[in-house]
Amino acid sequence: MRWRLLILVPVCAAGCTRTHYRTAADRETYPIIGERIVQPAYAIGRTQLEAAPMSRLADPTNPDRPPKPPDDPAAAIFMQHPYKFRGYGKWEKDGVLAEIEPPGWEENLGRAPNGVLKLTQDRATELALENSREYQTRLENVYVQALALTLNRFDFDLQFFARRATNFTHIGGGSLTPESNTLLQSADTGFSRNLAAGGQLLTDFANSFVWEFNGQTHTAAGSIGVSLIQPLLRGFGRNVRLETLTQGERDTLYAVRDFARFRKLFWASVNVDSGGYLQILRQIQGVRNAAANLKSQEENYALYRILFQGGRTQVANVDQVYQALLSARRDLISAEIGLQNALDQYKLLLGLPPRLLIELDDTPLNRFQLVDPDVDKLRTEIDVFERKRKSELDAAPPLTVLQDSLDTLRGFTARADQAVSASDEALKLLADDLKRTVTGDDVEQQDRARAAYEEQKAKPAELRARVRALQTDLRQIQAMLTETNREAGWKSVVASAREAAGIVDAAIAAESVARIYTIRLPETDFTEEALLPYAKENRLDLQNTLGQVTDSWRKVSVAANALKSDLTVRLDGNLNTEPGGKNPLAFGAEGSRLAAGVQFDGPLNRQFERNVYRQSLITYQRARRSYMALSDSVELDVRTGLRELKRQRINFEIARQQLLVAVRQLAIERRLLTAPVQGGARGDDGAATLRILNAQQSLLAARNGLADGFFNYEQQRIQLLINSEMMRLDARGFPDDATARPAAAASKPAPHRDATPDPAAAPAAGP
Repeated sequence: MRWRLLILVPVCAAGCTRTHYRTAADRETYPIIGERIVQPAYAIGRTQLEAAPMSRLADPTNPDRPPKPPDDPAAAIFMQHPYKFRGYGKWEKDGVLAEIEPPGWEENLGRAPNGVLKLTQDRATELALENSREYQTRLENVYVQALALTLNRFDFDLQFFARRATNFTHIGGGSLTPESNTLLQSADTGFSRNLAAGGQLLTDFANSFVWEFNGQTHTAAGSIGVSLIQPLLRGFGRNVRLETLTQGERDTLYAVRDFARFRKLFWASVNVDSGGYLQILRQIQGVRNAAANLKSQEENYALYRILFQGGRTQVANVDQVYQALLSARRDLISAEIGLQNALDQYKLLLGLPPRLLIELDDTPLNRFQLVDPDVDKLRTEIDVFERKRKSELDAAPPLTVLQDSLDTLRGFTARADQAVSASDEALKLLADDLKRTVTGDDVEQQDRARAAYEEQKAKPAELRARVRALQTDLRQIQAMLTETNREAGWKSVVASAREAAGIVDAAIAAESVARIYTIRLPETDFTEEALLPYAKENRLDLQNTLGQVTDSWRKVSVAANALKSDLTVRLDGNLNTEPGGKNPLAFGAEGSRLAAGVQFDGPLNRQFERNVYRQSLITYQRARRSYMALSDSVELDVRTGLRELKRQRINFEIARQQLLVAVRQLAIERRLLTAPVQGGARGDDGAATLRILNAQQSLLAARNGLADGFFNYEQQRIQLLINSEMMRLDARGFPDDATARPAAAASKPAPHRDATPDPAAAPAAGP
């Protein structure tokens, strides 16, 4: 028996393991968090504190005995030699980490063989939920709040204690006192409990054994004690004694609701807010628009050089066009650099290092692709062909060149027929889109779309007839082309090229109109009458603020209680054994004690308590005002959001019309610029140059405006859902409403890679 006791004593002295205490804390804390999720609106998804194993935030080491992390060399000196002492020498007993980040975490990202991480909108959200430092910290805050509540609850649980002491005393002998050697062993076991009304109960069982080695005698004593302390004025009452516990319970609910709302804001920041996925797509679209503008300016500059060489324009106009070209190149570089910076910032938002290369799936941008890429390529080739013919400066080229030109034109006409088919397909999609039922502001927009469709629907048939006629003309030119009539053949080739360009331009115009009108904003049916009461009732932060008003109100009564007198009743009872006896369980009346007392302290010195009470009154009034302010702010958010949503829809429709006009205006100006010269007049002047430059700038601004309008509307719509607390997230952290984010277009994606911009080199200045 003794050897078992010898083993048990050091084990109990050391206490339980670190793992035991950590898991015990988790067993108490996680259920508390679960208790607070009393309705779906309070759901917070993952509650597990540790990051996922594939996360950058994961820690694969022993959580209870983590290895020593890398240290700053200068600071490490003071760990080894603090002040004038030798430091602890076993800091590395659990191992040493080479890096803070877990090894191999980047391999878990699923990068492509070239090292690029391809991201869809959903994949970006998943990575953010796994790797975001802010998200992890906010989740830990919920756990820490619930962990603190376990201590508040423990204050009112039975708190057992067990103490044991062994003391040896030696008193040296002298002339008056003999030598004494005494061994005293004492034990004290019991429990205490705080009572809800303010009292405290303490019960303990104590015993002691004394051995006198000189006289070979020993004694044993035992005692059972009970103590009850109960305040009757100051500190009395459940409202006072349970205040800390009550506040802890409510604060944990507030923390859960704060995090539930944060999850929605976090999703919005990753997906639609400034710096989010859709806004980066907006910048990608801006880069594409800038690149298209640069391409248009380059073609325009090349055309003006040819016109100058043919004597159809002045050098001042060429320089003006060249200035516009340089501005377009500068704008593209700025847009590219801005995009790269935004991508790096986005990586930080996801919790990824900026060094990682990422590639965004820009499928949602396909809705802004107004012309089929093959058709756009065909139009560029026709432009090059026309410029080459104009460079021949009214001198018919050799017959072989004319033959090659005819072959090229025949290829153009075949591809022009494909361009007409592309416009026909786009118009059919518009016709299908017009069949759906719309309400509200979309009715007017659909009327315009229907009018545009009626205007364009006959164009494919007309253009196919023009293609057939052009093919017939080319066969006739081929048949009559000889060395003697090269001049007439050359003029026919130039006219045919112009007709081919006209057909493609008309097809592009029809396709652009159809695609522009098929870009639609997500439908909404928000009304202030329905949205405002819902927001006032369901906004999680407003619910918390309302609860905090009551918290401040309760603290007024608690502070008022502290102003009272101290009147405390104390009862003490001890049942003891016979003094000098040898049986620690032989309790008797002799030596036992029962005491009762009352302690009173008048309220003569309550300066501090007075100030606390007055402050509590002020705090309560401030809490009332805070609630009123937030309630008004919620109303403002909803009302402003509804107006802003309507404004963004109107702006989008305006941008749509501006883009339609800009497309038509640029086409007209380009055809006027390349029209044949009548009567020897100069084919261009400064006003014409200014018109075409303005048309190109208007087209760029209109393209950007349409994309801005779409993404701004989506951002405002999501913000309104959050401001009214209508958005709901599933357990993963994604909106459970499919309309919460725009559906990807069904066309082929064209990913944008995070790479260093390499704009084309600047062309030579001047004509």
